[in-house]
Amino acid sequence: MAELRVEGLSFVYGAGTPYEKTAVSDVSFTIAAGEIVGVIGHTGSGKSTLMQLLPGLLRPAAGRVLLGGEDIWANEKAVRQYRFRVGLVFQYPEYQLFDETVERDIGFGPRNMGLALEEVAARVRRAAAVVGLPERLLRHSPFDLSGGEKRRAAIAGVLAMEPEVLILDEPTAGLDPAGRQTILEMIRAYNRQTGAAVLFVSHTMEDVAAVAERVLVLSAGRLALQGPPAEVFAKEEELRAASLDVPAYTRILAALRRQGFPAVRQGLYTLEEAVAEIQRLYAEGKGGATC
Repeated sequence: MAELRVEGLSFVYGAGTPYEKTAVSDVSFTIAAGEIVGVIGHTGSGKSTLMQLLPGLLRPAAGRVLLGGEDIWANEKAVRQYRFRVGLVFQYPEYQLFDETVERDIGFGPRNMGLALEEVAARVRRAAAVVGLPERLLRHSPFDLSGGEKRRAAIAGVLAMEPEVLILDEPTAGLDPAGRQTILEMIRAYNRQTGAAVLFVSHTMEDVAAVAERVLVLSAGRLALQGPPAEVFAKEEELRAASLDVPAYTRILAALRRQGFPAVRQGLYTLEEAVAEIQRLYAEGKGGATC
């Protein structure tokens, strides 16, 4: 698995026209193999544009994207091959389902890679297993699936290419809590089983806090903050300046401190941490809490 490095990346829409707009400006970061990174930012901050620059769907106005130390645009004829190595799942990917069966839809990418039919079939089964699709559904039309199943089938179509870097743009958008949890578990499973790097964009701070090992914060096309979730979410003023907030569980614990529970610890960001902290307070009888 390869490291993904971004150096001084910029992108401009409508360059040289009255509608010129800089969407990404001088962004640099490195994603190590096997790392899970969350990308957050207000609407219009440049997140989706950045995600399309990484696999070479857009060509940067300046800067470089390097996969395993190689500039993906050094040889324009080879860019297509990099797109198999850096897989991008667009927001609402279920709208891109098109083939006769779920099996053929998931296998579309591997077939375009020129793989043998036996390998394509094996990849389809592996990808379906990662996203939790029963094998019996592979013979169904993708349009007969439920909304959550369609989302998982569409994601499986990217996983079947077995990318070294997996990018997901708002993978939990529009899903209920159970569906969100399924997708987050899928992200962990793919990362754990393959050692691939994973980047996922989300407006949900709770999802980022639960899964990401590192967080990138975009604001007005620039990289405003980056670091571990505990470090980034501790910078509340900087986040609010970028029109963002801390996870809801952090706000709940802060409210408890203001309501007379001073023993509530700071720096907790996930549901599991919040539940454990409240249980600790009741068990120890601290901060005025009683059973």
